[in-house]
Amino acid sequence: MTDEDVITPPTRTVTFRGEMLVVGPLRLQQVGPFITASRTIIARVAMMAGAVEAAEPAAIGAIMLDLLEQDGPEIAAALAVAVDREPDWIAAGTLDEVADLLEAVVGLNRDFFARRLQRLLLMAKPPAAESTA
Repeated sequence: MTDEDVITPPTRTVTFRGEMLVVGPLRLQQVGPFITASRTIIARVAMMAGAVEAAEPAAIGAIMLDLLEQDGPEIAAALAVAVDREPDWIAAGTLDEVADLLEAVVGLNRDFFARRLQRLLLMAKPPAAESTA
């Protein structure tokens, strides 16, 4: 294998609490803990995503504040898994820093969870039996 054969995953650099964090796609060893940490917010985020599309900016702000109030510890725990830090360290970040980090983590992993995982699951589905009628 040559250097040209190596695929470098995309990354984003985010300034968080005065440090530069290089955020990459989740690794296999992170997926379980990430899902465990974010399980309670996954359905709420999916529900809120539909509401945000037609909402006024003030309503979007209220939705986001509700999410941060109700699910702040889970958000911190999930982000901590994604960047190999402690949840308390993430929780001490400013709202802007948390939003930037959240945007980076979601942006780098959205395609896998929204598209690629679905394709993999469909490929694993057994083919339908052919009708002999």
